Amino acid sequence: MQQCKIGLWLLIGGIVILLAPPLVSAQTAGETGPTQTEEDIQKQAEESKRAQDIFLREQLVLFRQGELQLEFGTLYSQETREQFVLLNNAVTPAKITVSSVNPILTLRYNLIDNLELDVDIPFVAIKRKIDLGVTRIHTDDQGLGDISGALRYQLWYELGARPSVILDLNGKSHTGDIGLLQTGDGTLTGTGHWNVGAGITLVKTVDPVVFYGRVGYTYTLERNDSDPGDEISYRIGMGFSLNDRVSFNMQVLGAYVERLELNGDKIASSSLNIISLQFGVTVLLAKHLFLEPSVNVGLTDDAADVVVGLSVPFQF
Repeated sequence: MQQCKIGLWLLIGGIVILLAPPLVSAQTAGETGPTQTEEDIQKQAEESKRAQDIFLREQLVLFRQGELQLEFGTLYSQETREQFVLLNNAVTPAKITVSSVNPILTLRYNLIDNLELDVDIPFVAIKRKIDLGVTRIHTDDQGLGDISGALRYQLWYELGARPSVILDLNGKSHTGDIGLLQTGDGTLTGTGHWNVGAGITLVKTVDPVVFYGRVGYTYTLERNDSDPGDEISYRIGMGFSLNDRVSFNMQVLGAYVERLELNGDKIASSSLNIISLQFGVTVLLAKHLFLEPSVNVGLTDDAADVVVGLSVPFQF
């Protein structure tokens, strides 16, 4: 219940800031500033455009060479699902209820033009309830989660009818793997497996709306005779600027995870179909400082019931 209150307060805080009055420029209408060159005007226009497009930071390569962005985020999630677990060397169906709070630090750095490195460092506080028939197991944990990273390269920029094309390579560690649970399916703070994957993203502007889509494939490395299954993921979304300070976006997130494999045998009915719908609002608080509350609602039984998030990106 305490974690649920935290998530709700984060969402309320974001809404309050959205309703706050616009930032007032230091230069009033009656004041005359120094003469600007055409280069200055163009630079300001580019910065303004990037600020309006900040909600696309996971789709496009927005930054110039040497630029760094730090993002502090917190996610609260709750889900209930049916899945198979390994208990006493036997596969057993179980009902699992999970509640978690996940602070995440994200670093984005432009290595060279069109090439960006992203690193996610999550921390996890999680509670899990496992129902095995008449038996109930309570577990909780907190600590470092699975660190992940991605290289994204913008192959083409949007031109006429041609969309922007972005390629990505990504990977995830099992840094959250601090010991196996008695159910044998990893730890509470991580998956217990390394992942490597790749994807392609298309972005197209139909003024004033930006549409985007991504498809990807993730390969999961087997460990301890266990393979949770490879994943085919996709994302379809749209967004637009309401004004020079506020942008809105929505997207459908989906993934199909192949069947769990234990000791070389695939477990029947263990594949996952995860689909959710996410809404987000991005607000410019000050130059290079943003706030983004979001809500994600599960559309299938395998997706989290609800995820409430609040992110604060800051560009250096």
